Amino acid sequence: MENVSSTTGTEGRSAGERVLEGTGAAPGVAVGTAFRYDASAPAVRQETVAPDAIDQEVELFADGVQRAQQELETIRAVAPEAAEADTDALIEAQALMLRDDEFLGAVRRRIRETHASAGAAVQAVLNAHRERMEASDDAYLRDRADELVALETRLLRALRQGAVAHAIDTHSVLVAQSLTATDLLRLSPHNLLGCVTAESGATSHVAVVAEALSVPLLVTAPETLRDVPSGTPVIVDADAGRLVLHPTTETRKRYRRRQAEQDAPPSPASAPLFPGPAATEDGRPVAVRANIGLKEELNLLAPYGAQGVGLLRTELFFLAHGDGRLDEDHQADAYRAVAEAAGDAGAAVRLLDLGGDDRLPRLHTAPRENNPFLGWRGIRRLLDCPDDLLRPQLRALLRANQHGSLRVLLPMVTDPDEVARVRALLTEESDRLAQNGVPHDPDMPLGIVVEVPAAALQAHAFTEHVDFFSVGTNDLTQYVLAVDRDNPRVASRHSALHPAVLGLLLRVVEAGRTAGCPVEVCGEVAGDVQAVPVLLGLGVEALSVAPQHLPAVQRLVRAVRYDATKALAREALSEPDAAAVRRRAREWLDAHGPSSEPQNP
Repeated sequence: MENVSSTTGTEGRSAGERVLEGTGAAPGVAVGTAFRYDASAPAVRQETVAPDAIDQEVELFADGVQRAQQELETIRAVAPEAAEADTDALIEAQALMLRDDEFLGAVRRRIRETHASAGAAVQAVLNAHRERMEASDDAYLRDRADELVALETRLLRALRQGAVAHAIDTHSVLVAQSLTATDLLRLSPHNLLGCVTAESGATSHVAVVAEALSVPLLVTAPETLRDVPSGTPVIVDADAGRLVLHPTTETRKRYRRRQAEQDAPPSPASAPLFPGPAATEDGRPVAVRANIGLKEELNLLAPYGAQGVGLLRTELFFLAHGDGRLDEDHQADAYRAVAEAAGDAGAAVRLLDLGGDDRLPRLHTAPRENNPFLGWRGIRRLLDCPDDLLRPQLRALLRANQHGSLRVLLPMVTDPDEVARVRALLTEESDRLAQNGVPHDPDMPLGIVVEVPAAALQAHAFTEHVDFFSVGTNDLTQYVLAVDRDNPRVASRHSALHPAVLGLLLRVVEAGRTAGCPVEVCGEVAGDVQAVPVLLGLGVEALSVAPQHLPAVQRLVRAVRYDATKALAREALSEPDAAAVRRRAREWLDAHGPSSEPQNP
């Protein structure tokens, strides 16, 4: 990748426009000036403190704690409602530790008894605490152990900096090798227009928060960022996966028009941006639906013209309430709201996908697992706990279905027998509701999230048991490529555009086509405008994306020809890796996609 030349500093001139590749993790465009940011924890002084400086070191620790507490309160105050549900638990956990007399006393004692620096004492006490949590029999404590790492980083930075917040330049685009969700929350109110980072995947926690904050986020190669100093004029195009350095005046004008358009989203009362069903230019229907995890996102369905809900993440829906309430009545009310908001287009509701990284408090009694993403999660956990988890959720869905059109999605399915068992339970619960005179609608299509390679490989065997497929490309990619998408060292290797993943997707599409079983894609790749033509060419019939992605995806679907996308898909399958597929898709879009100029629908 070509290095960036330095700016001339002359008003209205450019040192030579450069366009570099990346992957959009949160949609949108940003036109501004690069601001370098170091999110890493500072190095800690390991030398002992002189006896006459002990009191000063203890005071330094107290000041650092106070600054960290202020920072957390600032984050809590500025975090928008959509982001609070995903971050409040982490903020509260850190706040509690900073008020914990046992923790504070342990650090002070270590400073006084061992003459350790404040930073070294913080590290030693938190490391010991984390080791005890990891060895605990309490699954909840084990799950929260990693949160101490974030607290350690926050305290060490507070000790070093002497101030809570980094001062960033007006209208800045943050450029950071690594970036945390709390960093983003803290900095977003300070004229932050967009972010570029190297160590956050498109499906990471920071990407989720960036999307909730409507901050465009681009992930690119580490070597790219090393050559982007503060003050460099930049454009972040997260929709197209591009970083423009030293843009020309004309390029800036073009992107400022797009930026102005994105900064004025429709209100719930406004007319849909794209009314009516979507279809390619040559008439192939493509349903464009919304992925929903927060109740507040339901307000975006109508103005963005979503054709219903393609994926409701029920575990997030209940986590947002803070207490993880899973009783039947509470669930039925929540699903009713979803059904009514989705209207005639309906909503696909994924059953509780617990395990892996779930954070529902009342369920932290699960046994410790060395690799929870390969363990007791999804449908496996639900079928093992039918009375506590599965049956109440099925009854709630049946009751809510009378107020709309719901579909049921089963997570983490491996074998057809798992579907058959759920279908039998669904029938039993419908019969029970009928016997008790409880109003409900038993007509609920049953589908699976295809995210386990075994399910994709034997998709034909599932067609007798399911009414539709929804491909969850986030986990499917993780399992096919053996890449942990939340591991910053390998997250850049996580790409659903890898030919191996696309080949499995084609296998599912072909099985569905033969059996008359519709195939949808609900993973993050469905909202990637560079990937959409490839997915359409493979034969995908519906795309479910984050609400913020809906306008871009709808516009693209309407601008391309299905026949042309089929040729692109064939070429993509023959490429050696994901990077080559993305390059080909980008070239194809330049030739066949909609104009880069903003257009009114």
